Amino acid sequence: MPIIASGDCRLNVLVEGPADGPPILLAHYLGGRLETFEGQMPALAGRRVIRFDMRGHGASDAPEGDYSVEMLGRDVLAILDALNVERVDFLGVSLGGIVGIWFAAEHPERIGRLILANTSAYLPNKDMWRALADQARDEGLDQIARSMLAGWLSAGFRESEAAEVDTLVRHMAMMPVRGYRGNVAVLRDVDLRGSLARIAAPTLVIGGEEDGPRSASVPILTQGVQHGRSAMMPGAAHLSHIEAPGAFNAAMVAHLERHPGDDRT
Repeated sequence: MPIIASGDCRLNVLVEGPADGPPILLAHYLGGRLETFEGQMPALAGRRVIRFDMRGHGASDAPEGDYSVEMLGRDVLAILDALNVERVDFLGVSLGGIVGIWFAAEHPERIGRLILANTSAYLPNKDMWRALADQARDEGLDQIARSMLAGWLSAGFRESEAAEVDTLVRHMAMMPVRGYRGNVAVLRDVDLRGSLARIAAPTLVIGGEEDGPRSASVPILTQGVQHGRSAMMPGAAHLSHIEAPGAFNAAMVAHLERHPGDDRT
């Protein structure tokens, strides 16, 4: 498991699969870590899968101060350059999807196919993110983690998979407060609406049918990029790759294996 430097931050990276397999990079949500994609790994067999703890998460460093989407995108660039990967497919969930939007718009030559799951180019509730950053500073992350995950997972999943929910809560609660606050600044400040039209990579936008108002971003992203398609995950909320891995993986693989000639239809 290599440690790759990106500016002032050391990133924990895991590379699996054959060296000559088609590369794909997976970027997780706020409070997640590279393990969040275990449910996708069987479906990605035969590929060179690059997973990493985003800065402020897991075993990666958590520098002080506000982070930006450009900073997180440059972390991805540092990883690809260190691994000598010229072009990569990209799957991003929530915060990771925001990074994917930036990266596909700013470095189109490095992106093959793009999957944006449960994400948005812009979050209007700025005061909420400021309040969460202050709460983390004053109280730590235990209560934030439990309340955020409760809002991100469907009631059915919370009831049937209580042990897994506890693990997800624990992962977020274990983040350094400075890492949480740094990443919350990305969500507070991001506005990539003007970047969507520059994304030429074939793009699959995934949403959860139980994700409430957040699912409104699905048509916005799908119509905003040049070659967008969408898929909604039944019974899933914000973390659809965890709640509905079967449907999610089927949509993911179909997009990754889609014939190039079909992307304009």
